[in-house]
Amino acid sequence: MLRSSWAACLSALISMPAIHAVQAQEPVYPPSLVAPTEPLTPEQQQTMFRLPPGFEIQLVASEPDIHKPMNLNFDAQGRLYVTSSLEYPYPAGEGSPHRDTLHVLVDANGDGRADRVTRLVDGLNIPLGVTPIDGGVLYYSIPNIYRTPPDGGPHEKSELAYSEFGYRDTHGMANSFTRWIDGWIYACHGFANDSQVAGQDGHQVTMHSGNTFRMRADGSRVEQYTHGQVNPFGLAFDPLGNLFSADCHTLPIYQLLRGAWYPSFGKPHDGLGFGPTMIGHDHGSTGIGGVVYYAADRFPAEYRDTVFIGNPVTGKVNHDRLEPHGSTFKAIEQPDFITCDDPWFRPVDLQLGPDGALYVADFYNCIIGHYEVPLTHPRRDRHRGRIWRVVYTGGQTKPATMPDLTRLPAEKLVELLGADNLTLRVLATEELVGQLVGWSAAGGKLPDGLLPQGDDSQPSAWRRAHGMWVVERLKGLDDATVERLADDPSALVRVHLVKLLAERPDWNTPDIDIAALVRFKLDDPDAFVRRAAADALGRHPDPANLPLLLDLWSSTPAEDTHLVHVARMALRDQLLAPSMYAAAQELISQNDSYRGRLADVSLGVHTPMAAEFLLACLADDRLGGASLGSAVYEAARYAAENKLGNVFQVAEGLDLRPNEQREVLLALHRAVQSRGRALPETTLGWAGRLAKQLLTDDRPGRVQGGIELAREL
Repeated sequence: MLRSSWAACLSALISMPAIHAVQAQEPVYPPSLVAPTEPLTPEQQQTMFRLPPGFEIQLVASEPDIHKPMNLNFDAQGRLYVTSSLEYPYPAGEGSPHRDTLHVLVDANGDGRADRVTRLVDGLNIPLGVTPIDGGVLYYSIPNIYRTPPDGGPHEKSELAYSEFGYRDTHGMANSFTRWIDGWIYACHGFANDSQVAGQDGHQVTMHSGNTFRMRADGSRVEQYTHGQVNPFGLAFDPLGNLFSADCHTLPIYQLLRGAWYPSFGKPHDGLGFGPTMIGHDHGSTGIGGVVYYAADRFPAEYRDTVFIGNPVTGKVNHDRLEPHGSTFKAIEQPDFITCDDPWFRPVDLQLGPDGALYVADFYNCIIGHYEVPLTHPRRDRHRGRIWRVVYTGGQTKPATMPDLTRLPAEKLVELLGADNLTLRVLATEELVGQLVGWSAAGGKLPDGLLPQGDDSQPSAWRRAHGMWVVERLKGLDDATVERLADDPSALVRVHLVKLLAERPDWNTPDIDIAALVRFKLDDPDAFVRRAAADALGRHPDPANLPLLLDLWSSTPAEDTHLVHVARMALRDQLLAPSMYAAAQELISQNDSYRGRLADVSLGVHTPMAAEFLLACLADDRLGGASLGSAVYEAARYAAENKLGNVFQVAEGLDLRPNEQREVLLALHRAVQSRGRALPETTLGWAGRLAKQLLTDDRPGRVQGGIELAREL
């Protein structure tokens, strides 16, 4: 989805060579793209920030200890990891020295300033994503994802984890590695690059330009998570496990739905339409980097469970309040959280620290545009960069101390699963799994209180939610515990239980019908539980799911766009099995109102059975809400070879207005082109007659339609 500012930049770029040739002078760039000022020292810049009353910004680290910071992340000891670059925007070529680094920062006295800045890995080439893992660190450096030894060392000592990622565009590569309590690491794949990446199990994903994916820390498996977005750069989870992304050139944030397709430059959707939006404003820029869902207790109440967004083009950290509509959040714009009178401030990544502070990676530069300003522009800065820490010092609230979880026994880690800070809970979950994995395998007893009997208080609910993932990852929840948690008073616990069950490849257990349990959750009073249940059923197709998902869709308010879209995707996934259309026809025979919704989701199935079903709906003029052109395209594109003639026959027999005929003919033409075929003579004759009719019409719109038809065919 092109934004006006992006279109303006493209227009300016196209016109630049002519201007240069005539005037023989450098183009003039707006101050937002090339700041007219000179760089300040970190101490000078610090005085230029503006924050709400009671907040304070502190310098964590700066040049020369680090250079251009790219991504940040924390480990269980409270240490901060940062990838930083001298090379950007040009990757170091083969035979050239690779000068980029991965550092680890330690704040020993809790004042916010890093007392020790240690080079963990050097010899890197525009490193981006980074996350500590058990036994080392996972990081991206052109062109792969690597795993360090426990104590780091030269890049050559790192082990290849995932290969190979495209790097044609260096401001959009593998970034924002984000651990979650399910044991996966989630990540973004950036703009314009093509990557084919496989895990050790052989499963491969193919990504072009913006996507998100997830991977195992040991290199065993990688999976696609979402498709599309232009250049996602920033991920954040909320306590329910909703995943938010920051994106450049579409909308600042999305609440991502597994398997959904999102807008990009000219890329199509999957037939179901693009995933729903949650924000209607762009914060004055289409260049966004970094997102944090503030799930902690160190900021005042009005900032908790809100979203902070890095805006490097405007030099601000934006702020949005989230308003729930069922399982859909709507972002309500708030006053900017951070502004800076120094236009070199460029926040490109944000992280919620385990101390409750907000950490900001400042790419400190007078130029931020990758395409908008030539990469060779002499004012591009390569050396300066800062990391800032924002704390609230008003009232009685003080920043928490950074705990070292590696020194805590299992019982203390269990207590921290109920901490107010989500980052701390995630780190404690990982540390607990790591501590207990050998103990559990040897038949040892798990710590008391890991799954407390449940009251609905937040600490107890958080502990049950995180505790169930610990148990599942160690040995699997037993059936009795699954049944107990299914009736938990906390919606958060029920959401996580259904998400946990969704990850299981096999739902066959001796003592409990998991499929029936999940289907029952489609009627849960909480919309997030219903959405999790629909997604889970999408991963475990069964004819019994069809009427329940159809009823969920029809009963969901239109404003809950995210639940509607997940229900539609889950229905689509049921219909991918050829035998499912027989079950669908049986349903329609009992309740014909299902036909239109099944036709709608069949647009995303792309199989001969779906094509045959859509053709029957076309012939009966009973498409429901499905688009006529899309239905014709799907029927002609995916019909079995021996059924293709039926598509043309049905299409030519439809009683349609001239503009509808044009829509059908264009859809037929594009579908057969995709098959490497041509339209039959009878259809071309129809097209010729229609084109003449439209071109001789006295209405300009009809004439334009005739021109389009003639040009296409």
